[in-house]
Amino acid sequence: MAIRVYIIDDHPLIIDGLRLNFKSHDRISIVGSNTDARIALDDINARRDEIDVVLLDVSTQKSSGFDICRRLKEEGSRPYVIFMTFWLDDVTRMHVDRSEHDGVVLKNDAIDYVADVITRVFDGPRPVIHEALSTEPTTPSPSILTQAELNVLYYIAVKGLTSREIAEVLSRSEETVYKHRKNVMEKLGIRNVQGLVWYAMAIGLHQRPPVAD
Repeated sequence: MAIRVYIIDDHPLIIDGLRLNFKSHDRISIVGSNTDARIALDDINARRDEIDVVLLDVSTQKSSGFDICRRLKEEGSRPYVIFMTFWLDDVTRMHVDRSEHDGVVLKNDAIDYVADVITRVFDGPRPVIHEALSTEPTTPSPSILTQAELNVLYYIAVKGLTSREIAEVLSRSEETVYKHRKNVMEKLGIRNVQGLVWYAMAIGLHQRPPVAD
């Protein structure tokens, strides 16, 4: 019996690569895909009986993969959800741990490993734990950030401001703001703005602003 897989990823090349590579795996059949997570959610809900597993990018642009997973699981345990990500920093791991997922793969995992995870998720038991998640996660404490860096994190992750807008609010040069932003990402081990947003949520920065709002 073929395992019917639906792929959600912002990048068409990722989807095309998976489609091509899975052709050598007789048990896996790609039955749908979409680069728009919201459209994909509607498509999957309309075809739930035709889909066994969803390969879901955690960093979809219009809606986070974690939100899509939550909404899928509200309708039932199936289809099973396997997260895809390029890396597992502490903030991503925290969100994975808190979600009702069935497995995790890295985008640089060998295709045979990804196929094996899909098969194991389908056959059970679930979730299938990636070896990268076998050690205890440690979310960095905000105490490692200076006050200036915490302020910049707040304006980026909570207020959604650009470096130029933050510079105007704080009466600092754009170069200074960019330096603080770079320091924040290096200290926290976070590589993109979405990761900063997740971290800010994790430490409750939206509820306890570091500056007068």
